[in-house]
Amino acid sequence: MRKTIVTGIAVAAIALLGAAGCSDDSNEAPIATTTTSSASERVEGAISSVQATASSAVNTAREATQNAINSAIAAVPIGFESGTAELNAVSDVTIKAVAAAMKAGDSKIEIEAYATNSDEAAAELLADQRAQAVANALEAQGVDKGRISVDGTANPPEGVNVDQAKITVEDS
Repeated sequence: MRKTIVTGIAVAAIALLGAAGCSDDSNEAPIATTTTSSASERVEGAISSVQATASSAVNTAREATQNAINSAIAAVPIGFESGTAELNAVSDVTIKAVAAAMKAGDSKIEIEAYATNSDEAAAELLADQRAQAVANALEAQGVDKGRISVDGTANPPEGVNVDQAKITVEDS
């Protein structure tokens, strides 16, 4: 969808540039105008407008994907069996909803997972395995692995549910 929007905006920009650069090759006297901006100022303004529109469209698509993911996770969090990297039984529903949101666009995501253990290395390993388990489940649902990054965090700050994963749409 983002590619279609950006392509449409690019076509509009090319049309504006072409119109701004047109000249009349006839020998007739030019029609007097009262505008004070030059053709290059109009072109720069058109380019700036197209860039702003494209940026807005990309942000809107990214926000829509993030909102869909947040809604799915709020309804049924992606969770793990305590002390393991095994997704709990209800996480499959959320994985499918996240995959559907990912298929509707071309955003990239970061999966964050956590684990606690007095052995920092063991906690880091389990957190990484948990994040990778979510990534693998999304890949099994058809999400391109090139659009997924993972981050495992050992012994996160207080208030983080270590048995749940978090998914964030990355800025493009």
